[in-house]
Amino acid sequence: MTVENVVASSALYREVEDFLFREAHILDEHRFEDWLRLLTDDIEYVMPLREYVEGNVPAAGHPIMRDDKEMLTIRARKDATGYSHVELPVSMTCHLISNVVVDPTDDPDEVDVKSAFAVRQARKLRDEAWWTGRRHDRLRRVDGKWKLARRVIHLDATILPRGIGIYF
Repeated sequence: MTVENVVASSALYREVEDFLFREAHILDEHRFEDWLRLLTDDIEYVMPLREYVEGNVPAAGHPIMRDDKEMLTIRARKDATGYSHVELPVSMTCHLISNVVVDPTDDPDEVDVKSAFAVRQARKLRDEAWWTGRRHDRLRRVDGKWKLARRVIHLDATILPRGIGIYF
């Protein structure tokens, strides 16, 4: 690998990592309209159900969540009304993103990104949860800026204690 390739690869990695870290802050600050602007119009936001069977091999399950841009917009705007029972009171969250790996694709304007996450969710006088897992993202450069085109979320949980009203 040439010095130029290393520098280009390092710069791409920093751009992607910066995108992910900024997205985490936007979600923690409940700036959902700003978050929606980080999504492509053809976004796929998927959380498959993970089931473990004999031999600890994860079996494919029906998705817990399979949203497009329209559904994500509806969810974000519903939460903003204050009438979303699953987010009343609004959760305090802290998204921690790590283990970022960036892989090129055949399209120079897209990259595949793997990351690990931990999200602490606290709700006043109610409960607290830690959500951990991995994300597989496809980022696409649109008008010179990265946008999220696909996110597949693999929670490290096989039992969900309640409705999930936060974004990963």
